Amino acid sequence: MKTLGYTLLSLVAAVWLIAMLVGLVAAFPYGLIGLLAFAGFGALFLHVLSERLRSKEDAHYDKTVQQ
Repeated sequence: MKTLGYTLLSLVAAVWLIAMLVGLVAAFPYGLIGLLAFAGFGALFLHVLSERLRSKEDAHYDKTVQQ
């Protein structure tokens, strides 16, 4: 049930992001501002994700700390 919920939320989020990108392209001159914002958020997200995956300290706590 939990997997189904995450799958549906992921699908809705993907469709929503695609619709936003199509709308920004349709509003061409002013939509470039939104596209730049999307690119900035995407770059920051990738940076944070890569830092998290490369962190040895976080990996250590994931393995040793009991929840």
